[in-house]
Amino acid sequence: MISRGAKRARGLTDYDWDALARSWANGSRHRLWRDHSDAVNTALLKSWLPKRPVERVLKTDAFDEAVTAGVYPALARYAHEVYSIDVATEALRAARARYGKLRTLTGDVRAVPCRAGSFDVIVSLSTLDHFDDVNDLHAAVAELARVLSAGGQLILTLDNLMNPLVALRAVLPYRLLNRLGVLPYPVGVSCGPFRLRSIVEEAGLTVVKHRAIIHCPRVLAVHVARGLERIAGPRTQRTFLRWLAATEVLDRLPTRYLTGHFIALLAVKR
Repeated sequence: MISRGAKRARGLTDYDWDALARSWANGSRHRLWRDHSDAVNTALLKSWLPKRPVERVLKTDAFDEAVTAGVYPALARYAHEVYSIDVATEALRAARARYGKLRTLTGDVRAVPCRAGSFDVIVSLSTLDHFDDVNDLHAAVAELARVLSAGGQLILTLDNLMNPLVALRAVLPYRLLNRLGVLPYPVGVSCGPFRLRSIVEEAGLTVVKHRAIIHCPRVLAVHVARGLERIAGPRTQRTFLRWLAATEVLDRLPTRYLTGHFIALLAVKR
């Protein structure tokens, strides 16, 4: 069951996530790119979510639903109750305004304000790659395992350090990348697919599937998408989205972890 208490962990980044959520929710920044991201994530969930409805699903952020459609519609088809936890109250507010039935929790994924075994499915889409220390990544995975019910599923995506461009981005200064328009907000530590699998298994979960997603050249695609938002009509934008979607076929190749921007992993709590 869901606990009434809310425990906040120390050591959160000083970045103003509320200001970012407020800014993005009130505009259309990166709308076309985020439509592609939502589509890829939704397709992933449809292929991995349980075939039968479950009682409760937890999503470990509200940012997607605050600024675009996000993946709430896909989750709502599989669960009686969908919860979202976020440190940014503005993101939670905007997500609730879009989806009135979404239940929200203000908190940190390293200290989820819920009892053990509260959720049948947990979906974490690029949330755990915003910490400064790898120990926080371990702590967050362990905490998600704690609030996952027996037999429950964790669907997790994370920046993929096996991708050379992601690895390069990880060693360059955030201020430089932000000034160049590469990073609109800070990212933190991450890992490759094999280390992520080890971290998840250390938390007591069994990895049953893994793959890579978002195979287009992300930096270039984001800039092109922003340009098309300004100058192109709906038909051209839809064609661009189809081109981006076509690059996901690269996941079928042995080189998928060299081209995929994110690791995607499905684990079960036995």
